Amino acid sequence: MNKKEQTLLNNFPKHQDNLKEQLKNDCEYAQMWLDSLLDDYSQTKDVNDLIYNLKPLIEAKYTICEFANIIGIHRITLYKIFSRKMIPSIEILHKIFTGLGYDLKLSAQKVNRFA
Repeated sequence: MNKKEQTLLNNFPKHQDNLKEQLKNDCEYAQMWLDSLLDDYSQTKDVNDLIYNLKPLIEAKYTICEFANIIGIHRITLYKIFSRKMIPSIEILHKIFTGLGYDLKLSAQKVNRFA
């Protein structure tokens, strides 16, 4: 890679930074992001993916340490959750969503598995 290419690459904003900036400044985009994550969760049932993908929404406004203080859990717990070493409880999920300014609602639908 030549010097000009390296300079351009170094000056080009990182995708994550752009994403965080858009999530921070565009409430509609942030809501669409969250809706998409919840739709994915309804298909995969993978809470680790759900939480991991919430991280940019959190980091758009806070550091992980600041957010942990805001929601009242230890920062190490939050780091473990984001590194997929710990599955969060419903209580922690509720705190995360509340800390982001959302109300987490659960619903149950009857599934007929043997029909």
